[in-house]
Amino acid sequence: MSRAMLHYIYDPFCGWCSGAAPLVKAAREVLPVRAHGGGMMAGAQRQRVSAGLRSYVLPHDRRIALLTGQPFGKAYAEGLLHDTTAVFDSEPPTVAVLAAEEVSGHGLDLLARLQEAHYVEGQRIADDAVLEQQAIA
Repeated sequence: MSRAMLHYIYDPFCGWCSGAAPLVKAAREVLPVRAHGGGMMAGAQRQRVSAGLRSYVLPHDRRIALLTGQPFGKAYAEGLLHDTTAVFDSEPPTVAVLAAEEVSGHGLDLLARLQEAHYVEGQRIADDAVLEQQAIA
């Protein structure tokens, strides 16, 4: 008899995915969850932080926080979203999550750490140094 499985399509730069983190955590306690990286900001869709990006994401982030209770930290909203040298590129963190899943079965644990690092701590989760730090945490 096969068990049910939840297929979770995510992107490390998706605020709604971060908002759903408690649901994913609860689901993992009762059934297998298989993560599929969506690549929302990969390739031609990757982008440098700009005033336009900031004005687009902040209202969504406020709504996500209001509806889910998930935190969006000051270091993110007032720091990272004003750092025009930062690039949001889904490929490096998605590859890291896939590697963590393949090596240890802990890809979703890494994704949760990356979501907190990005949305709460304002870290550049597409940067190799941050990915390495989160992978060993």
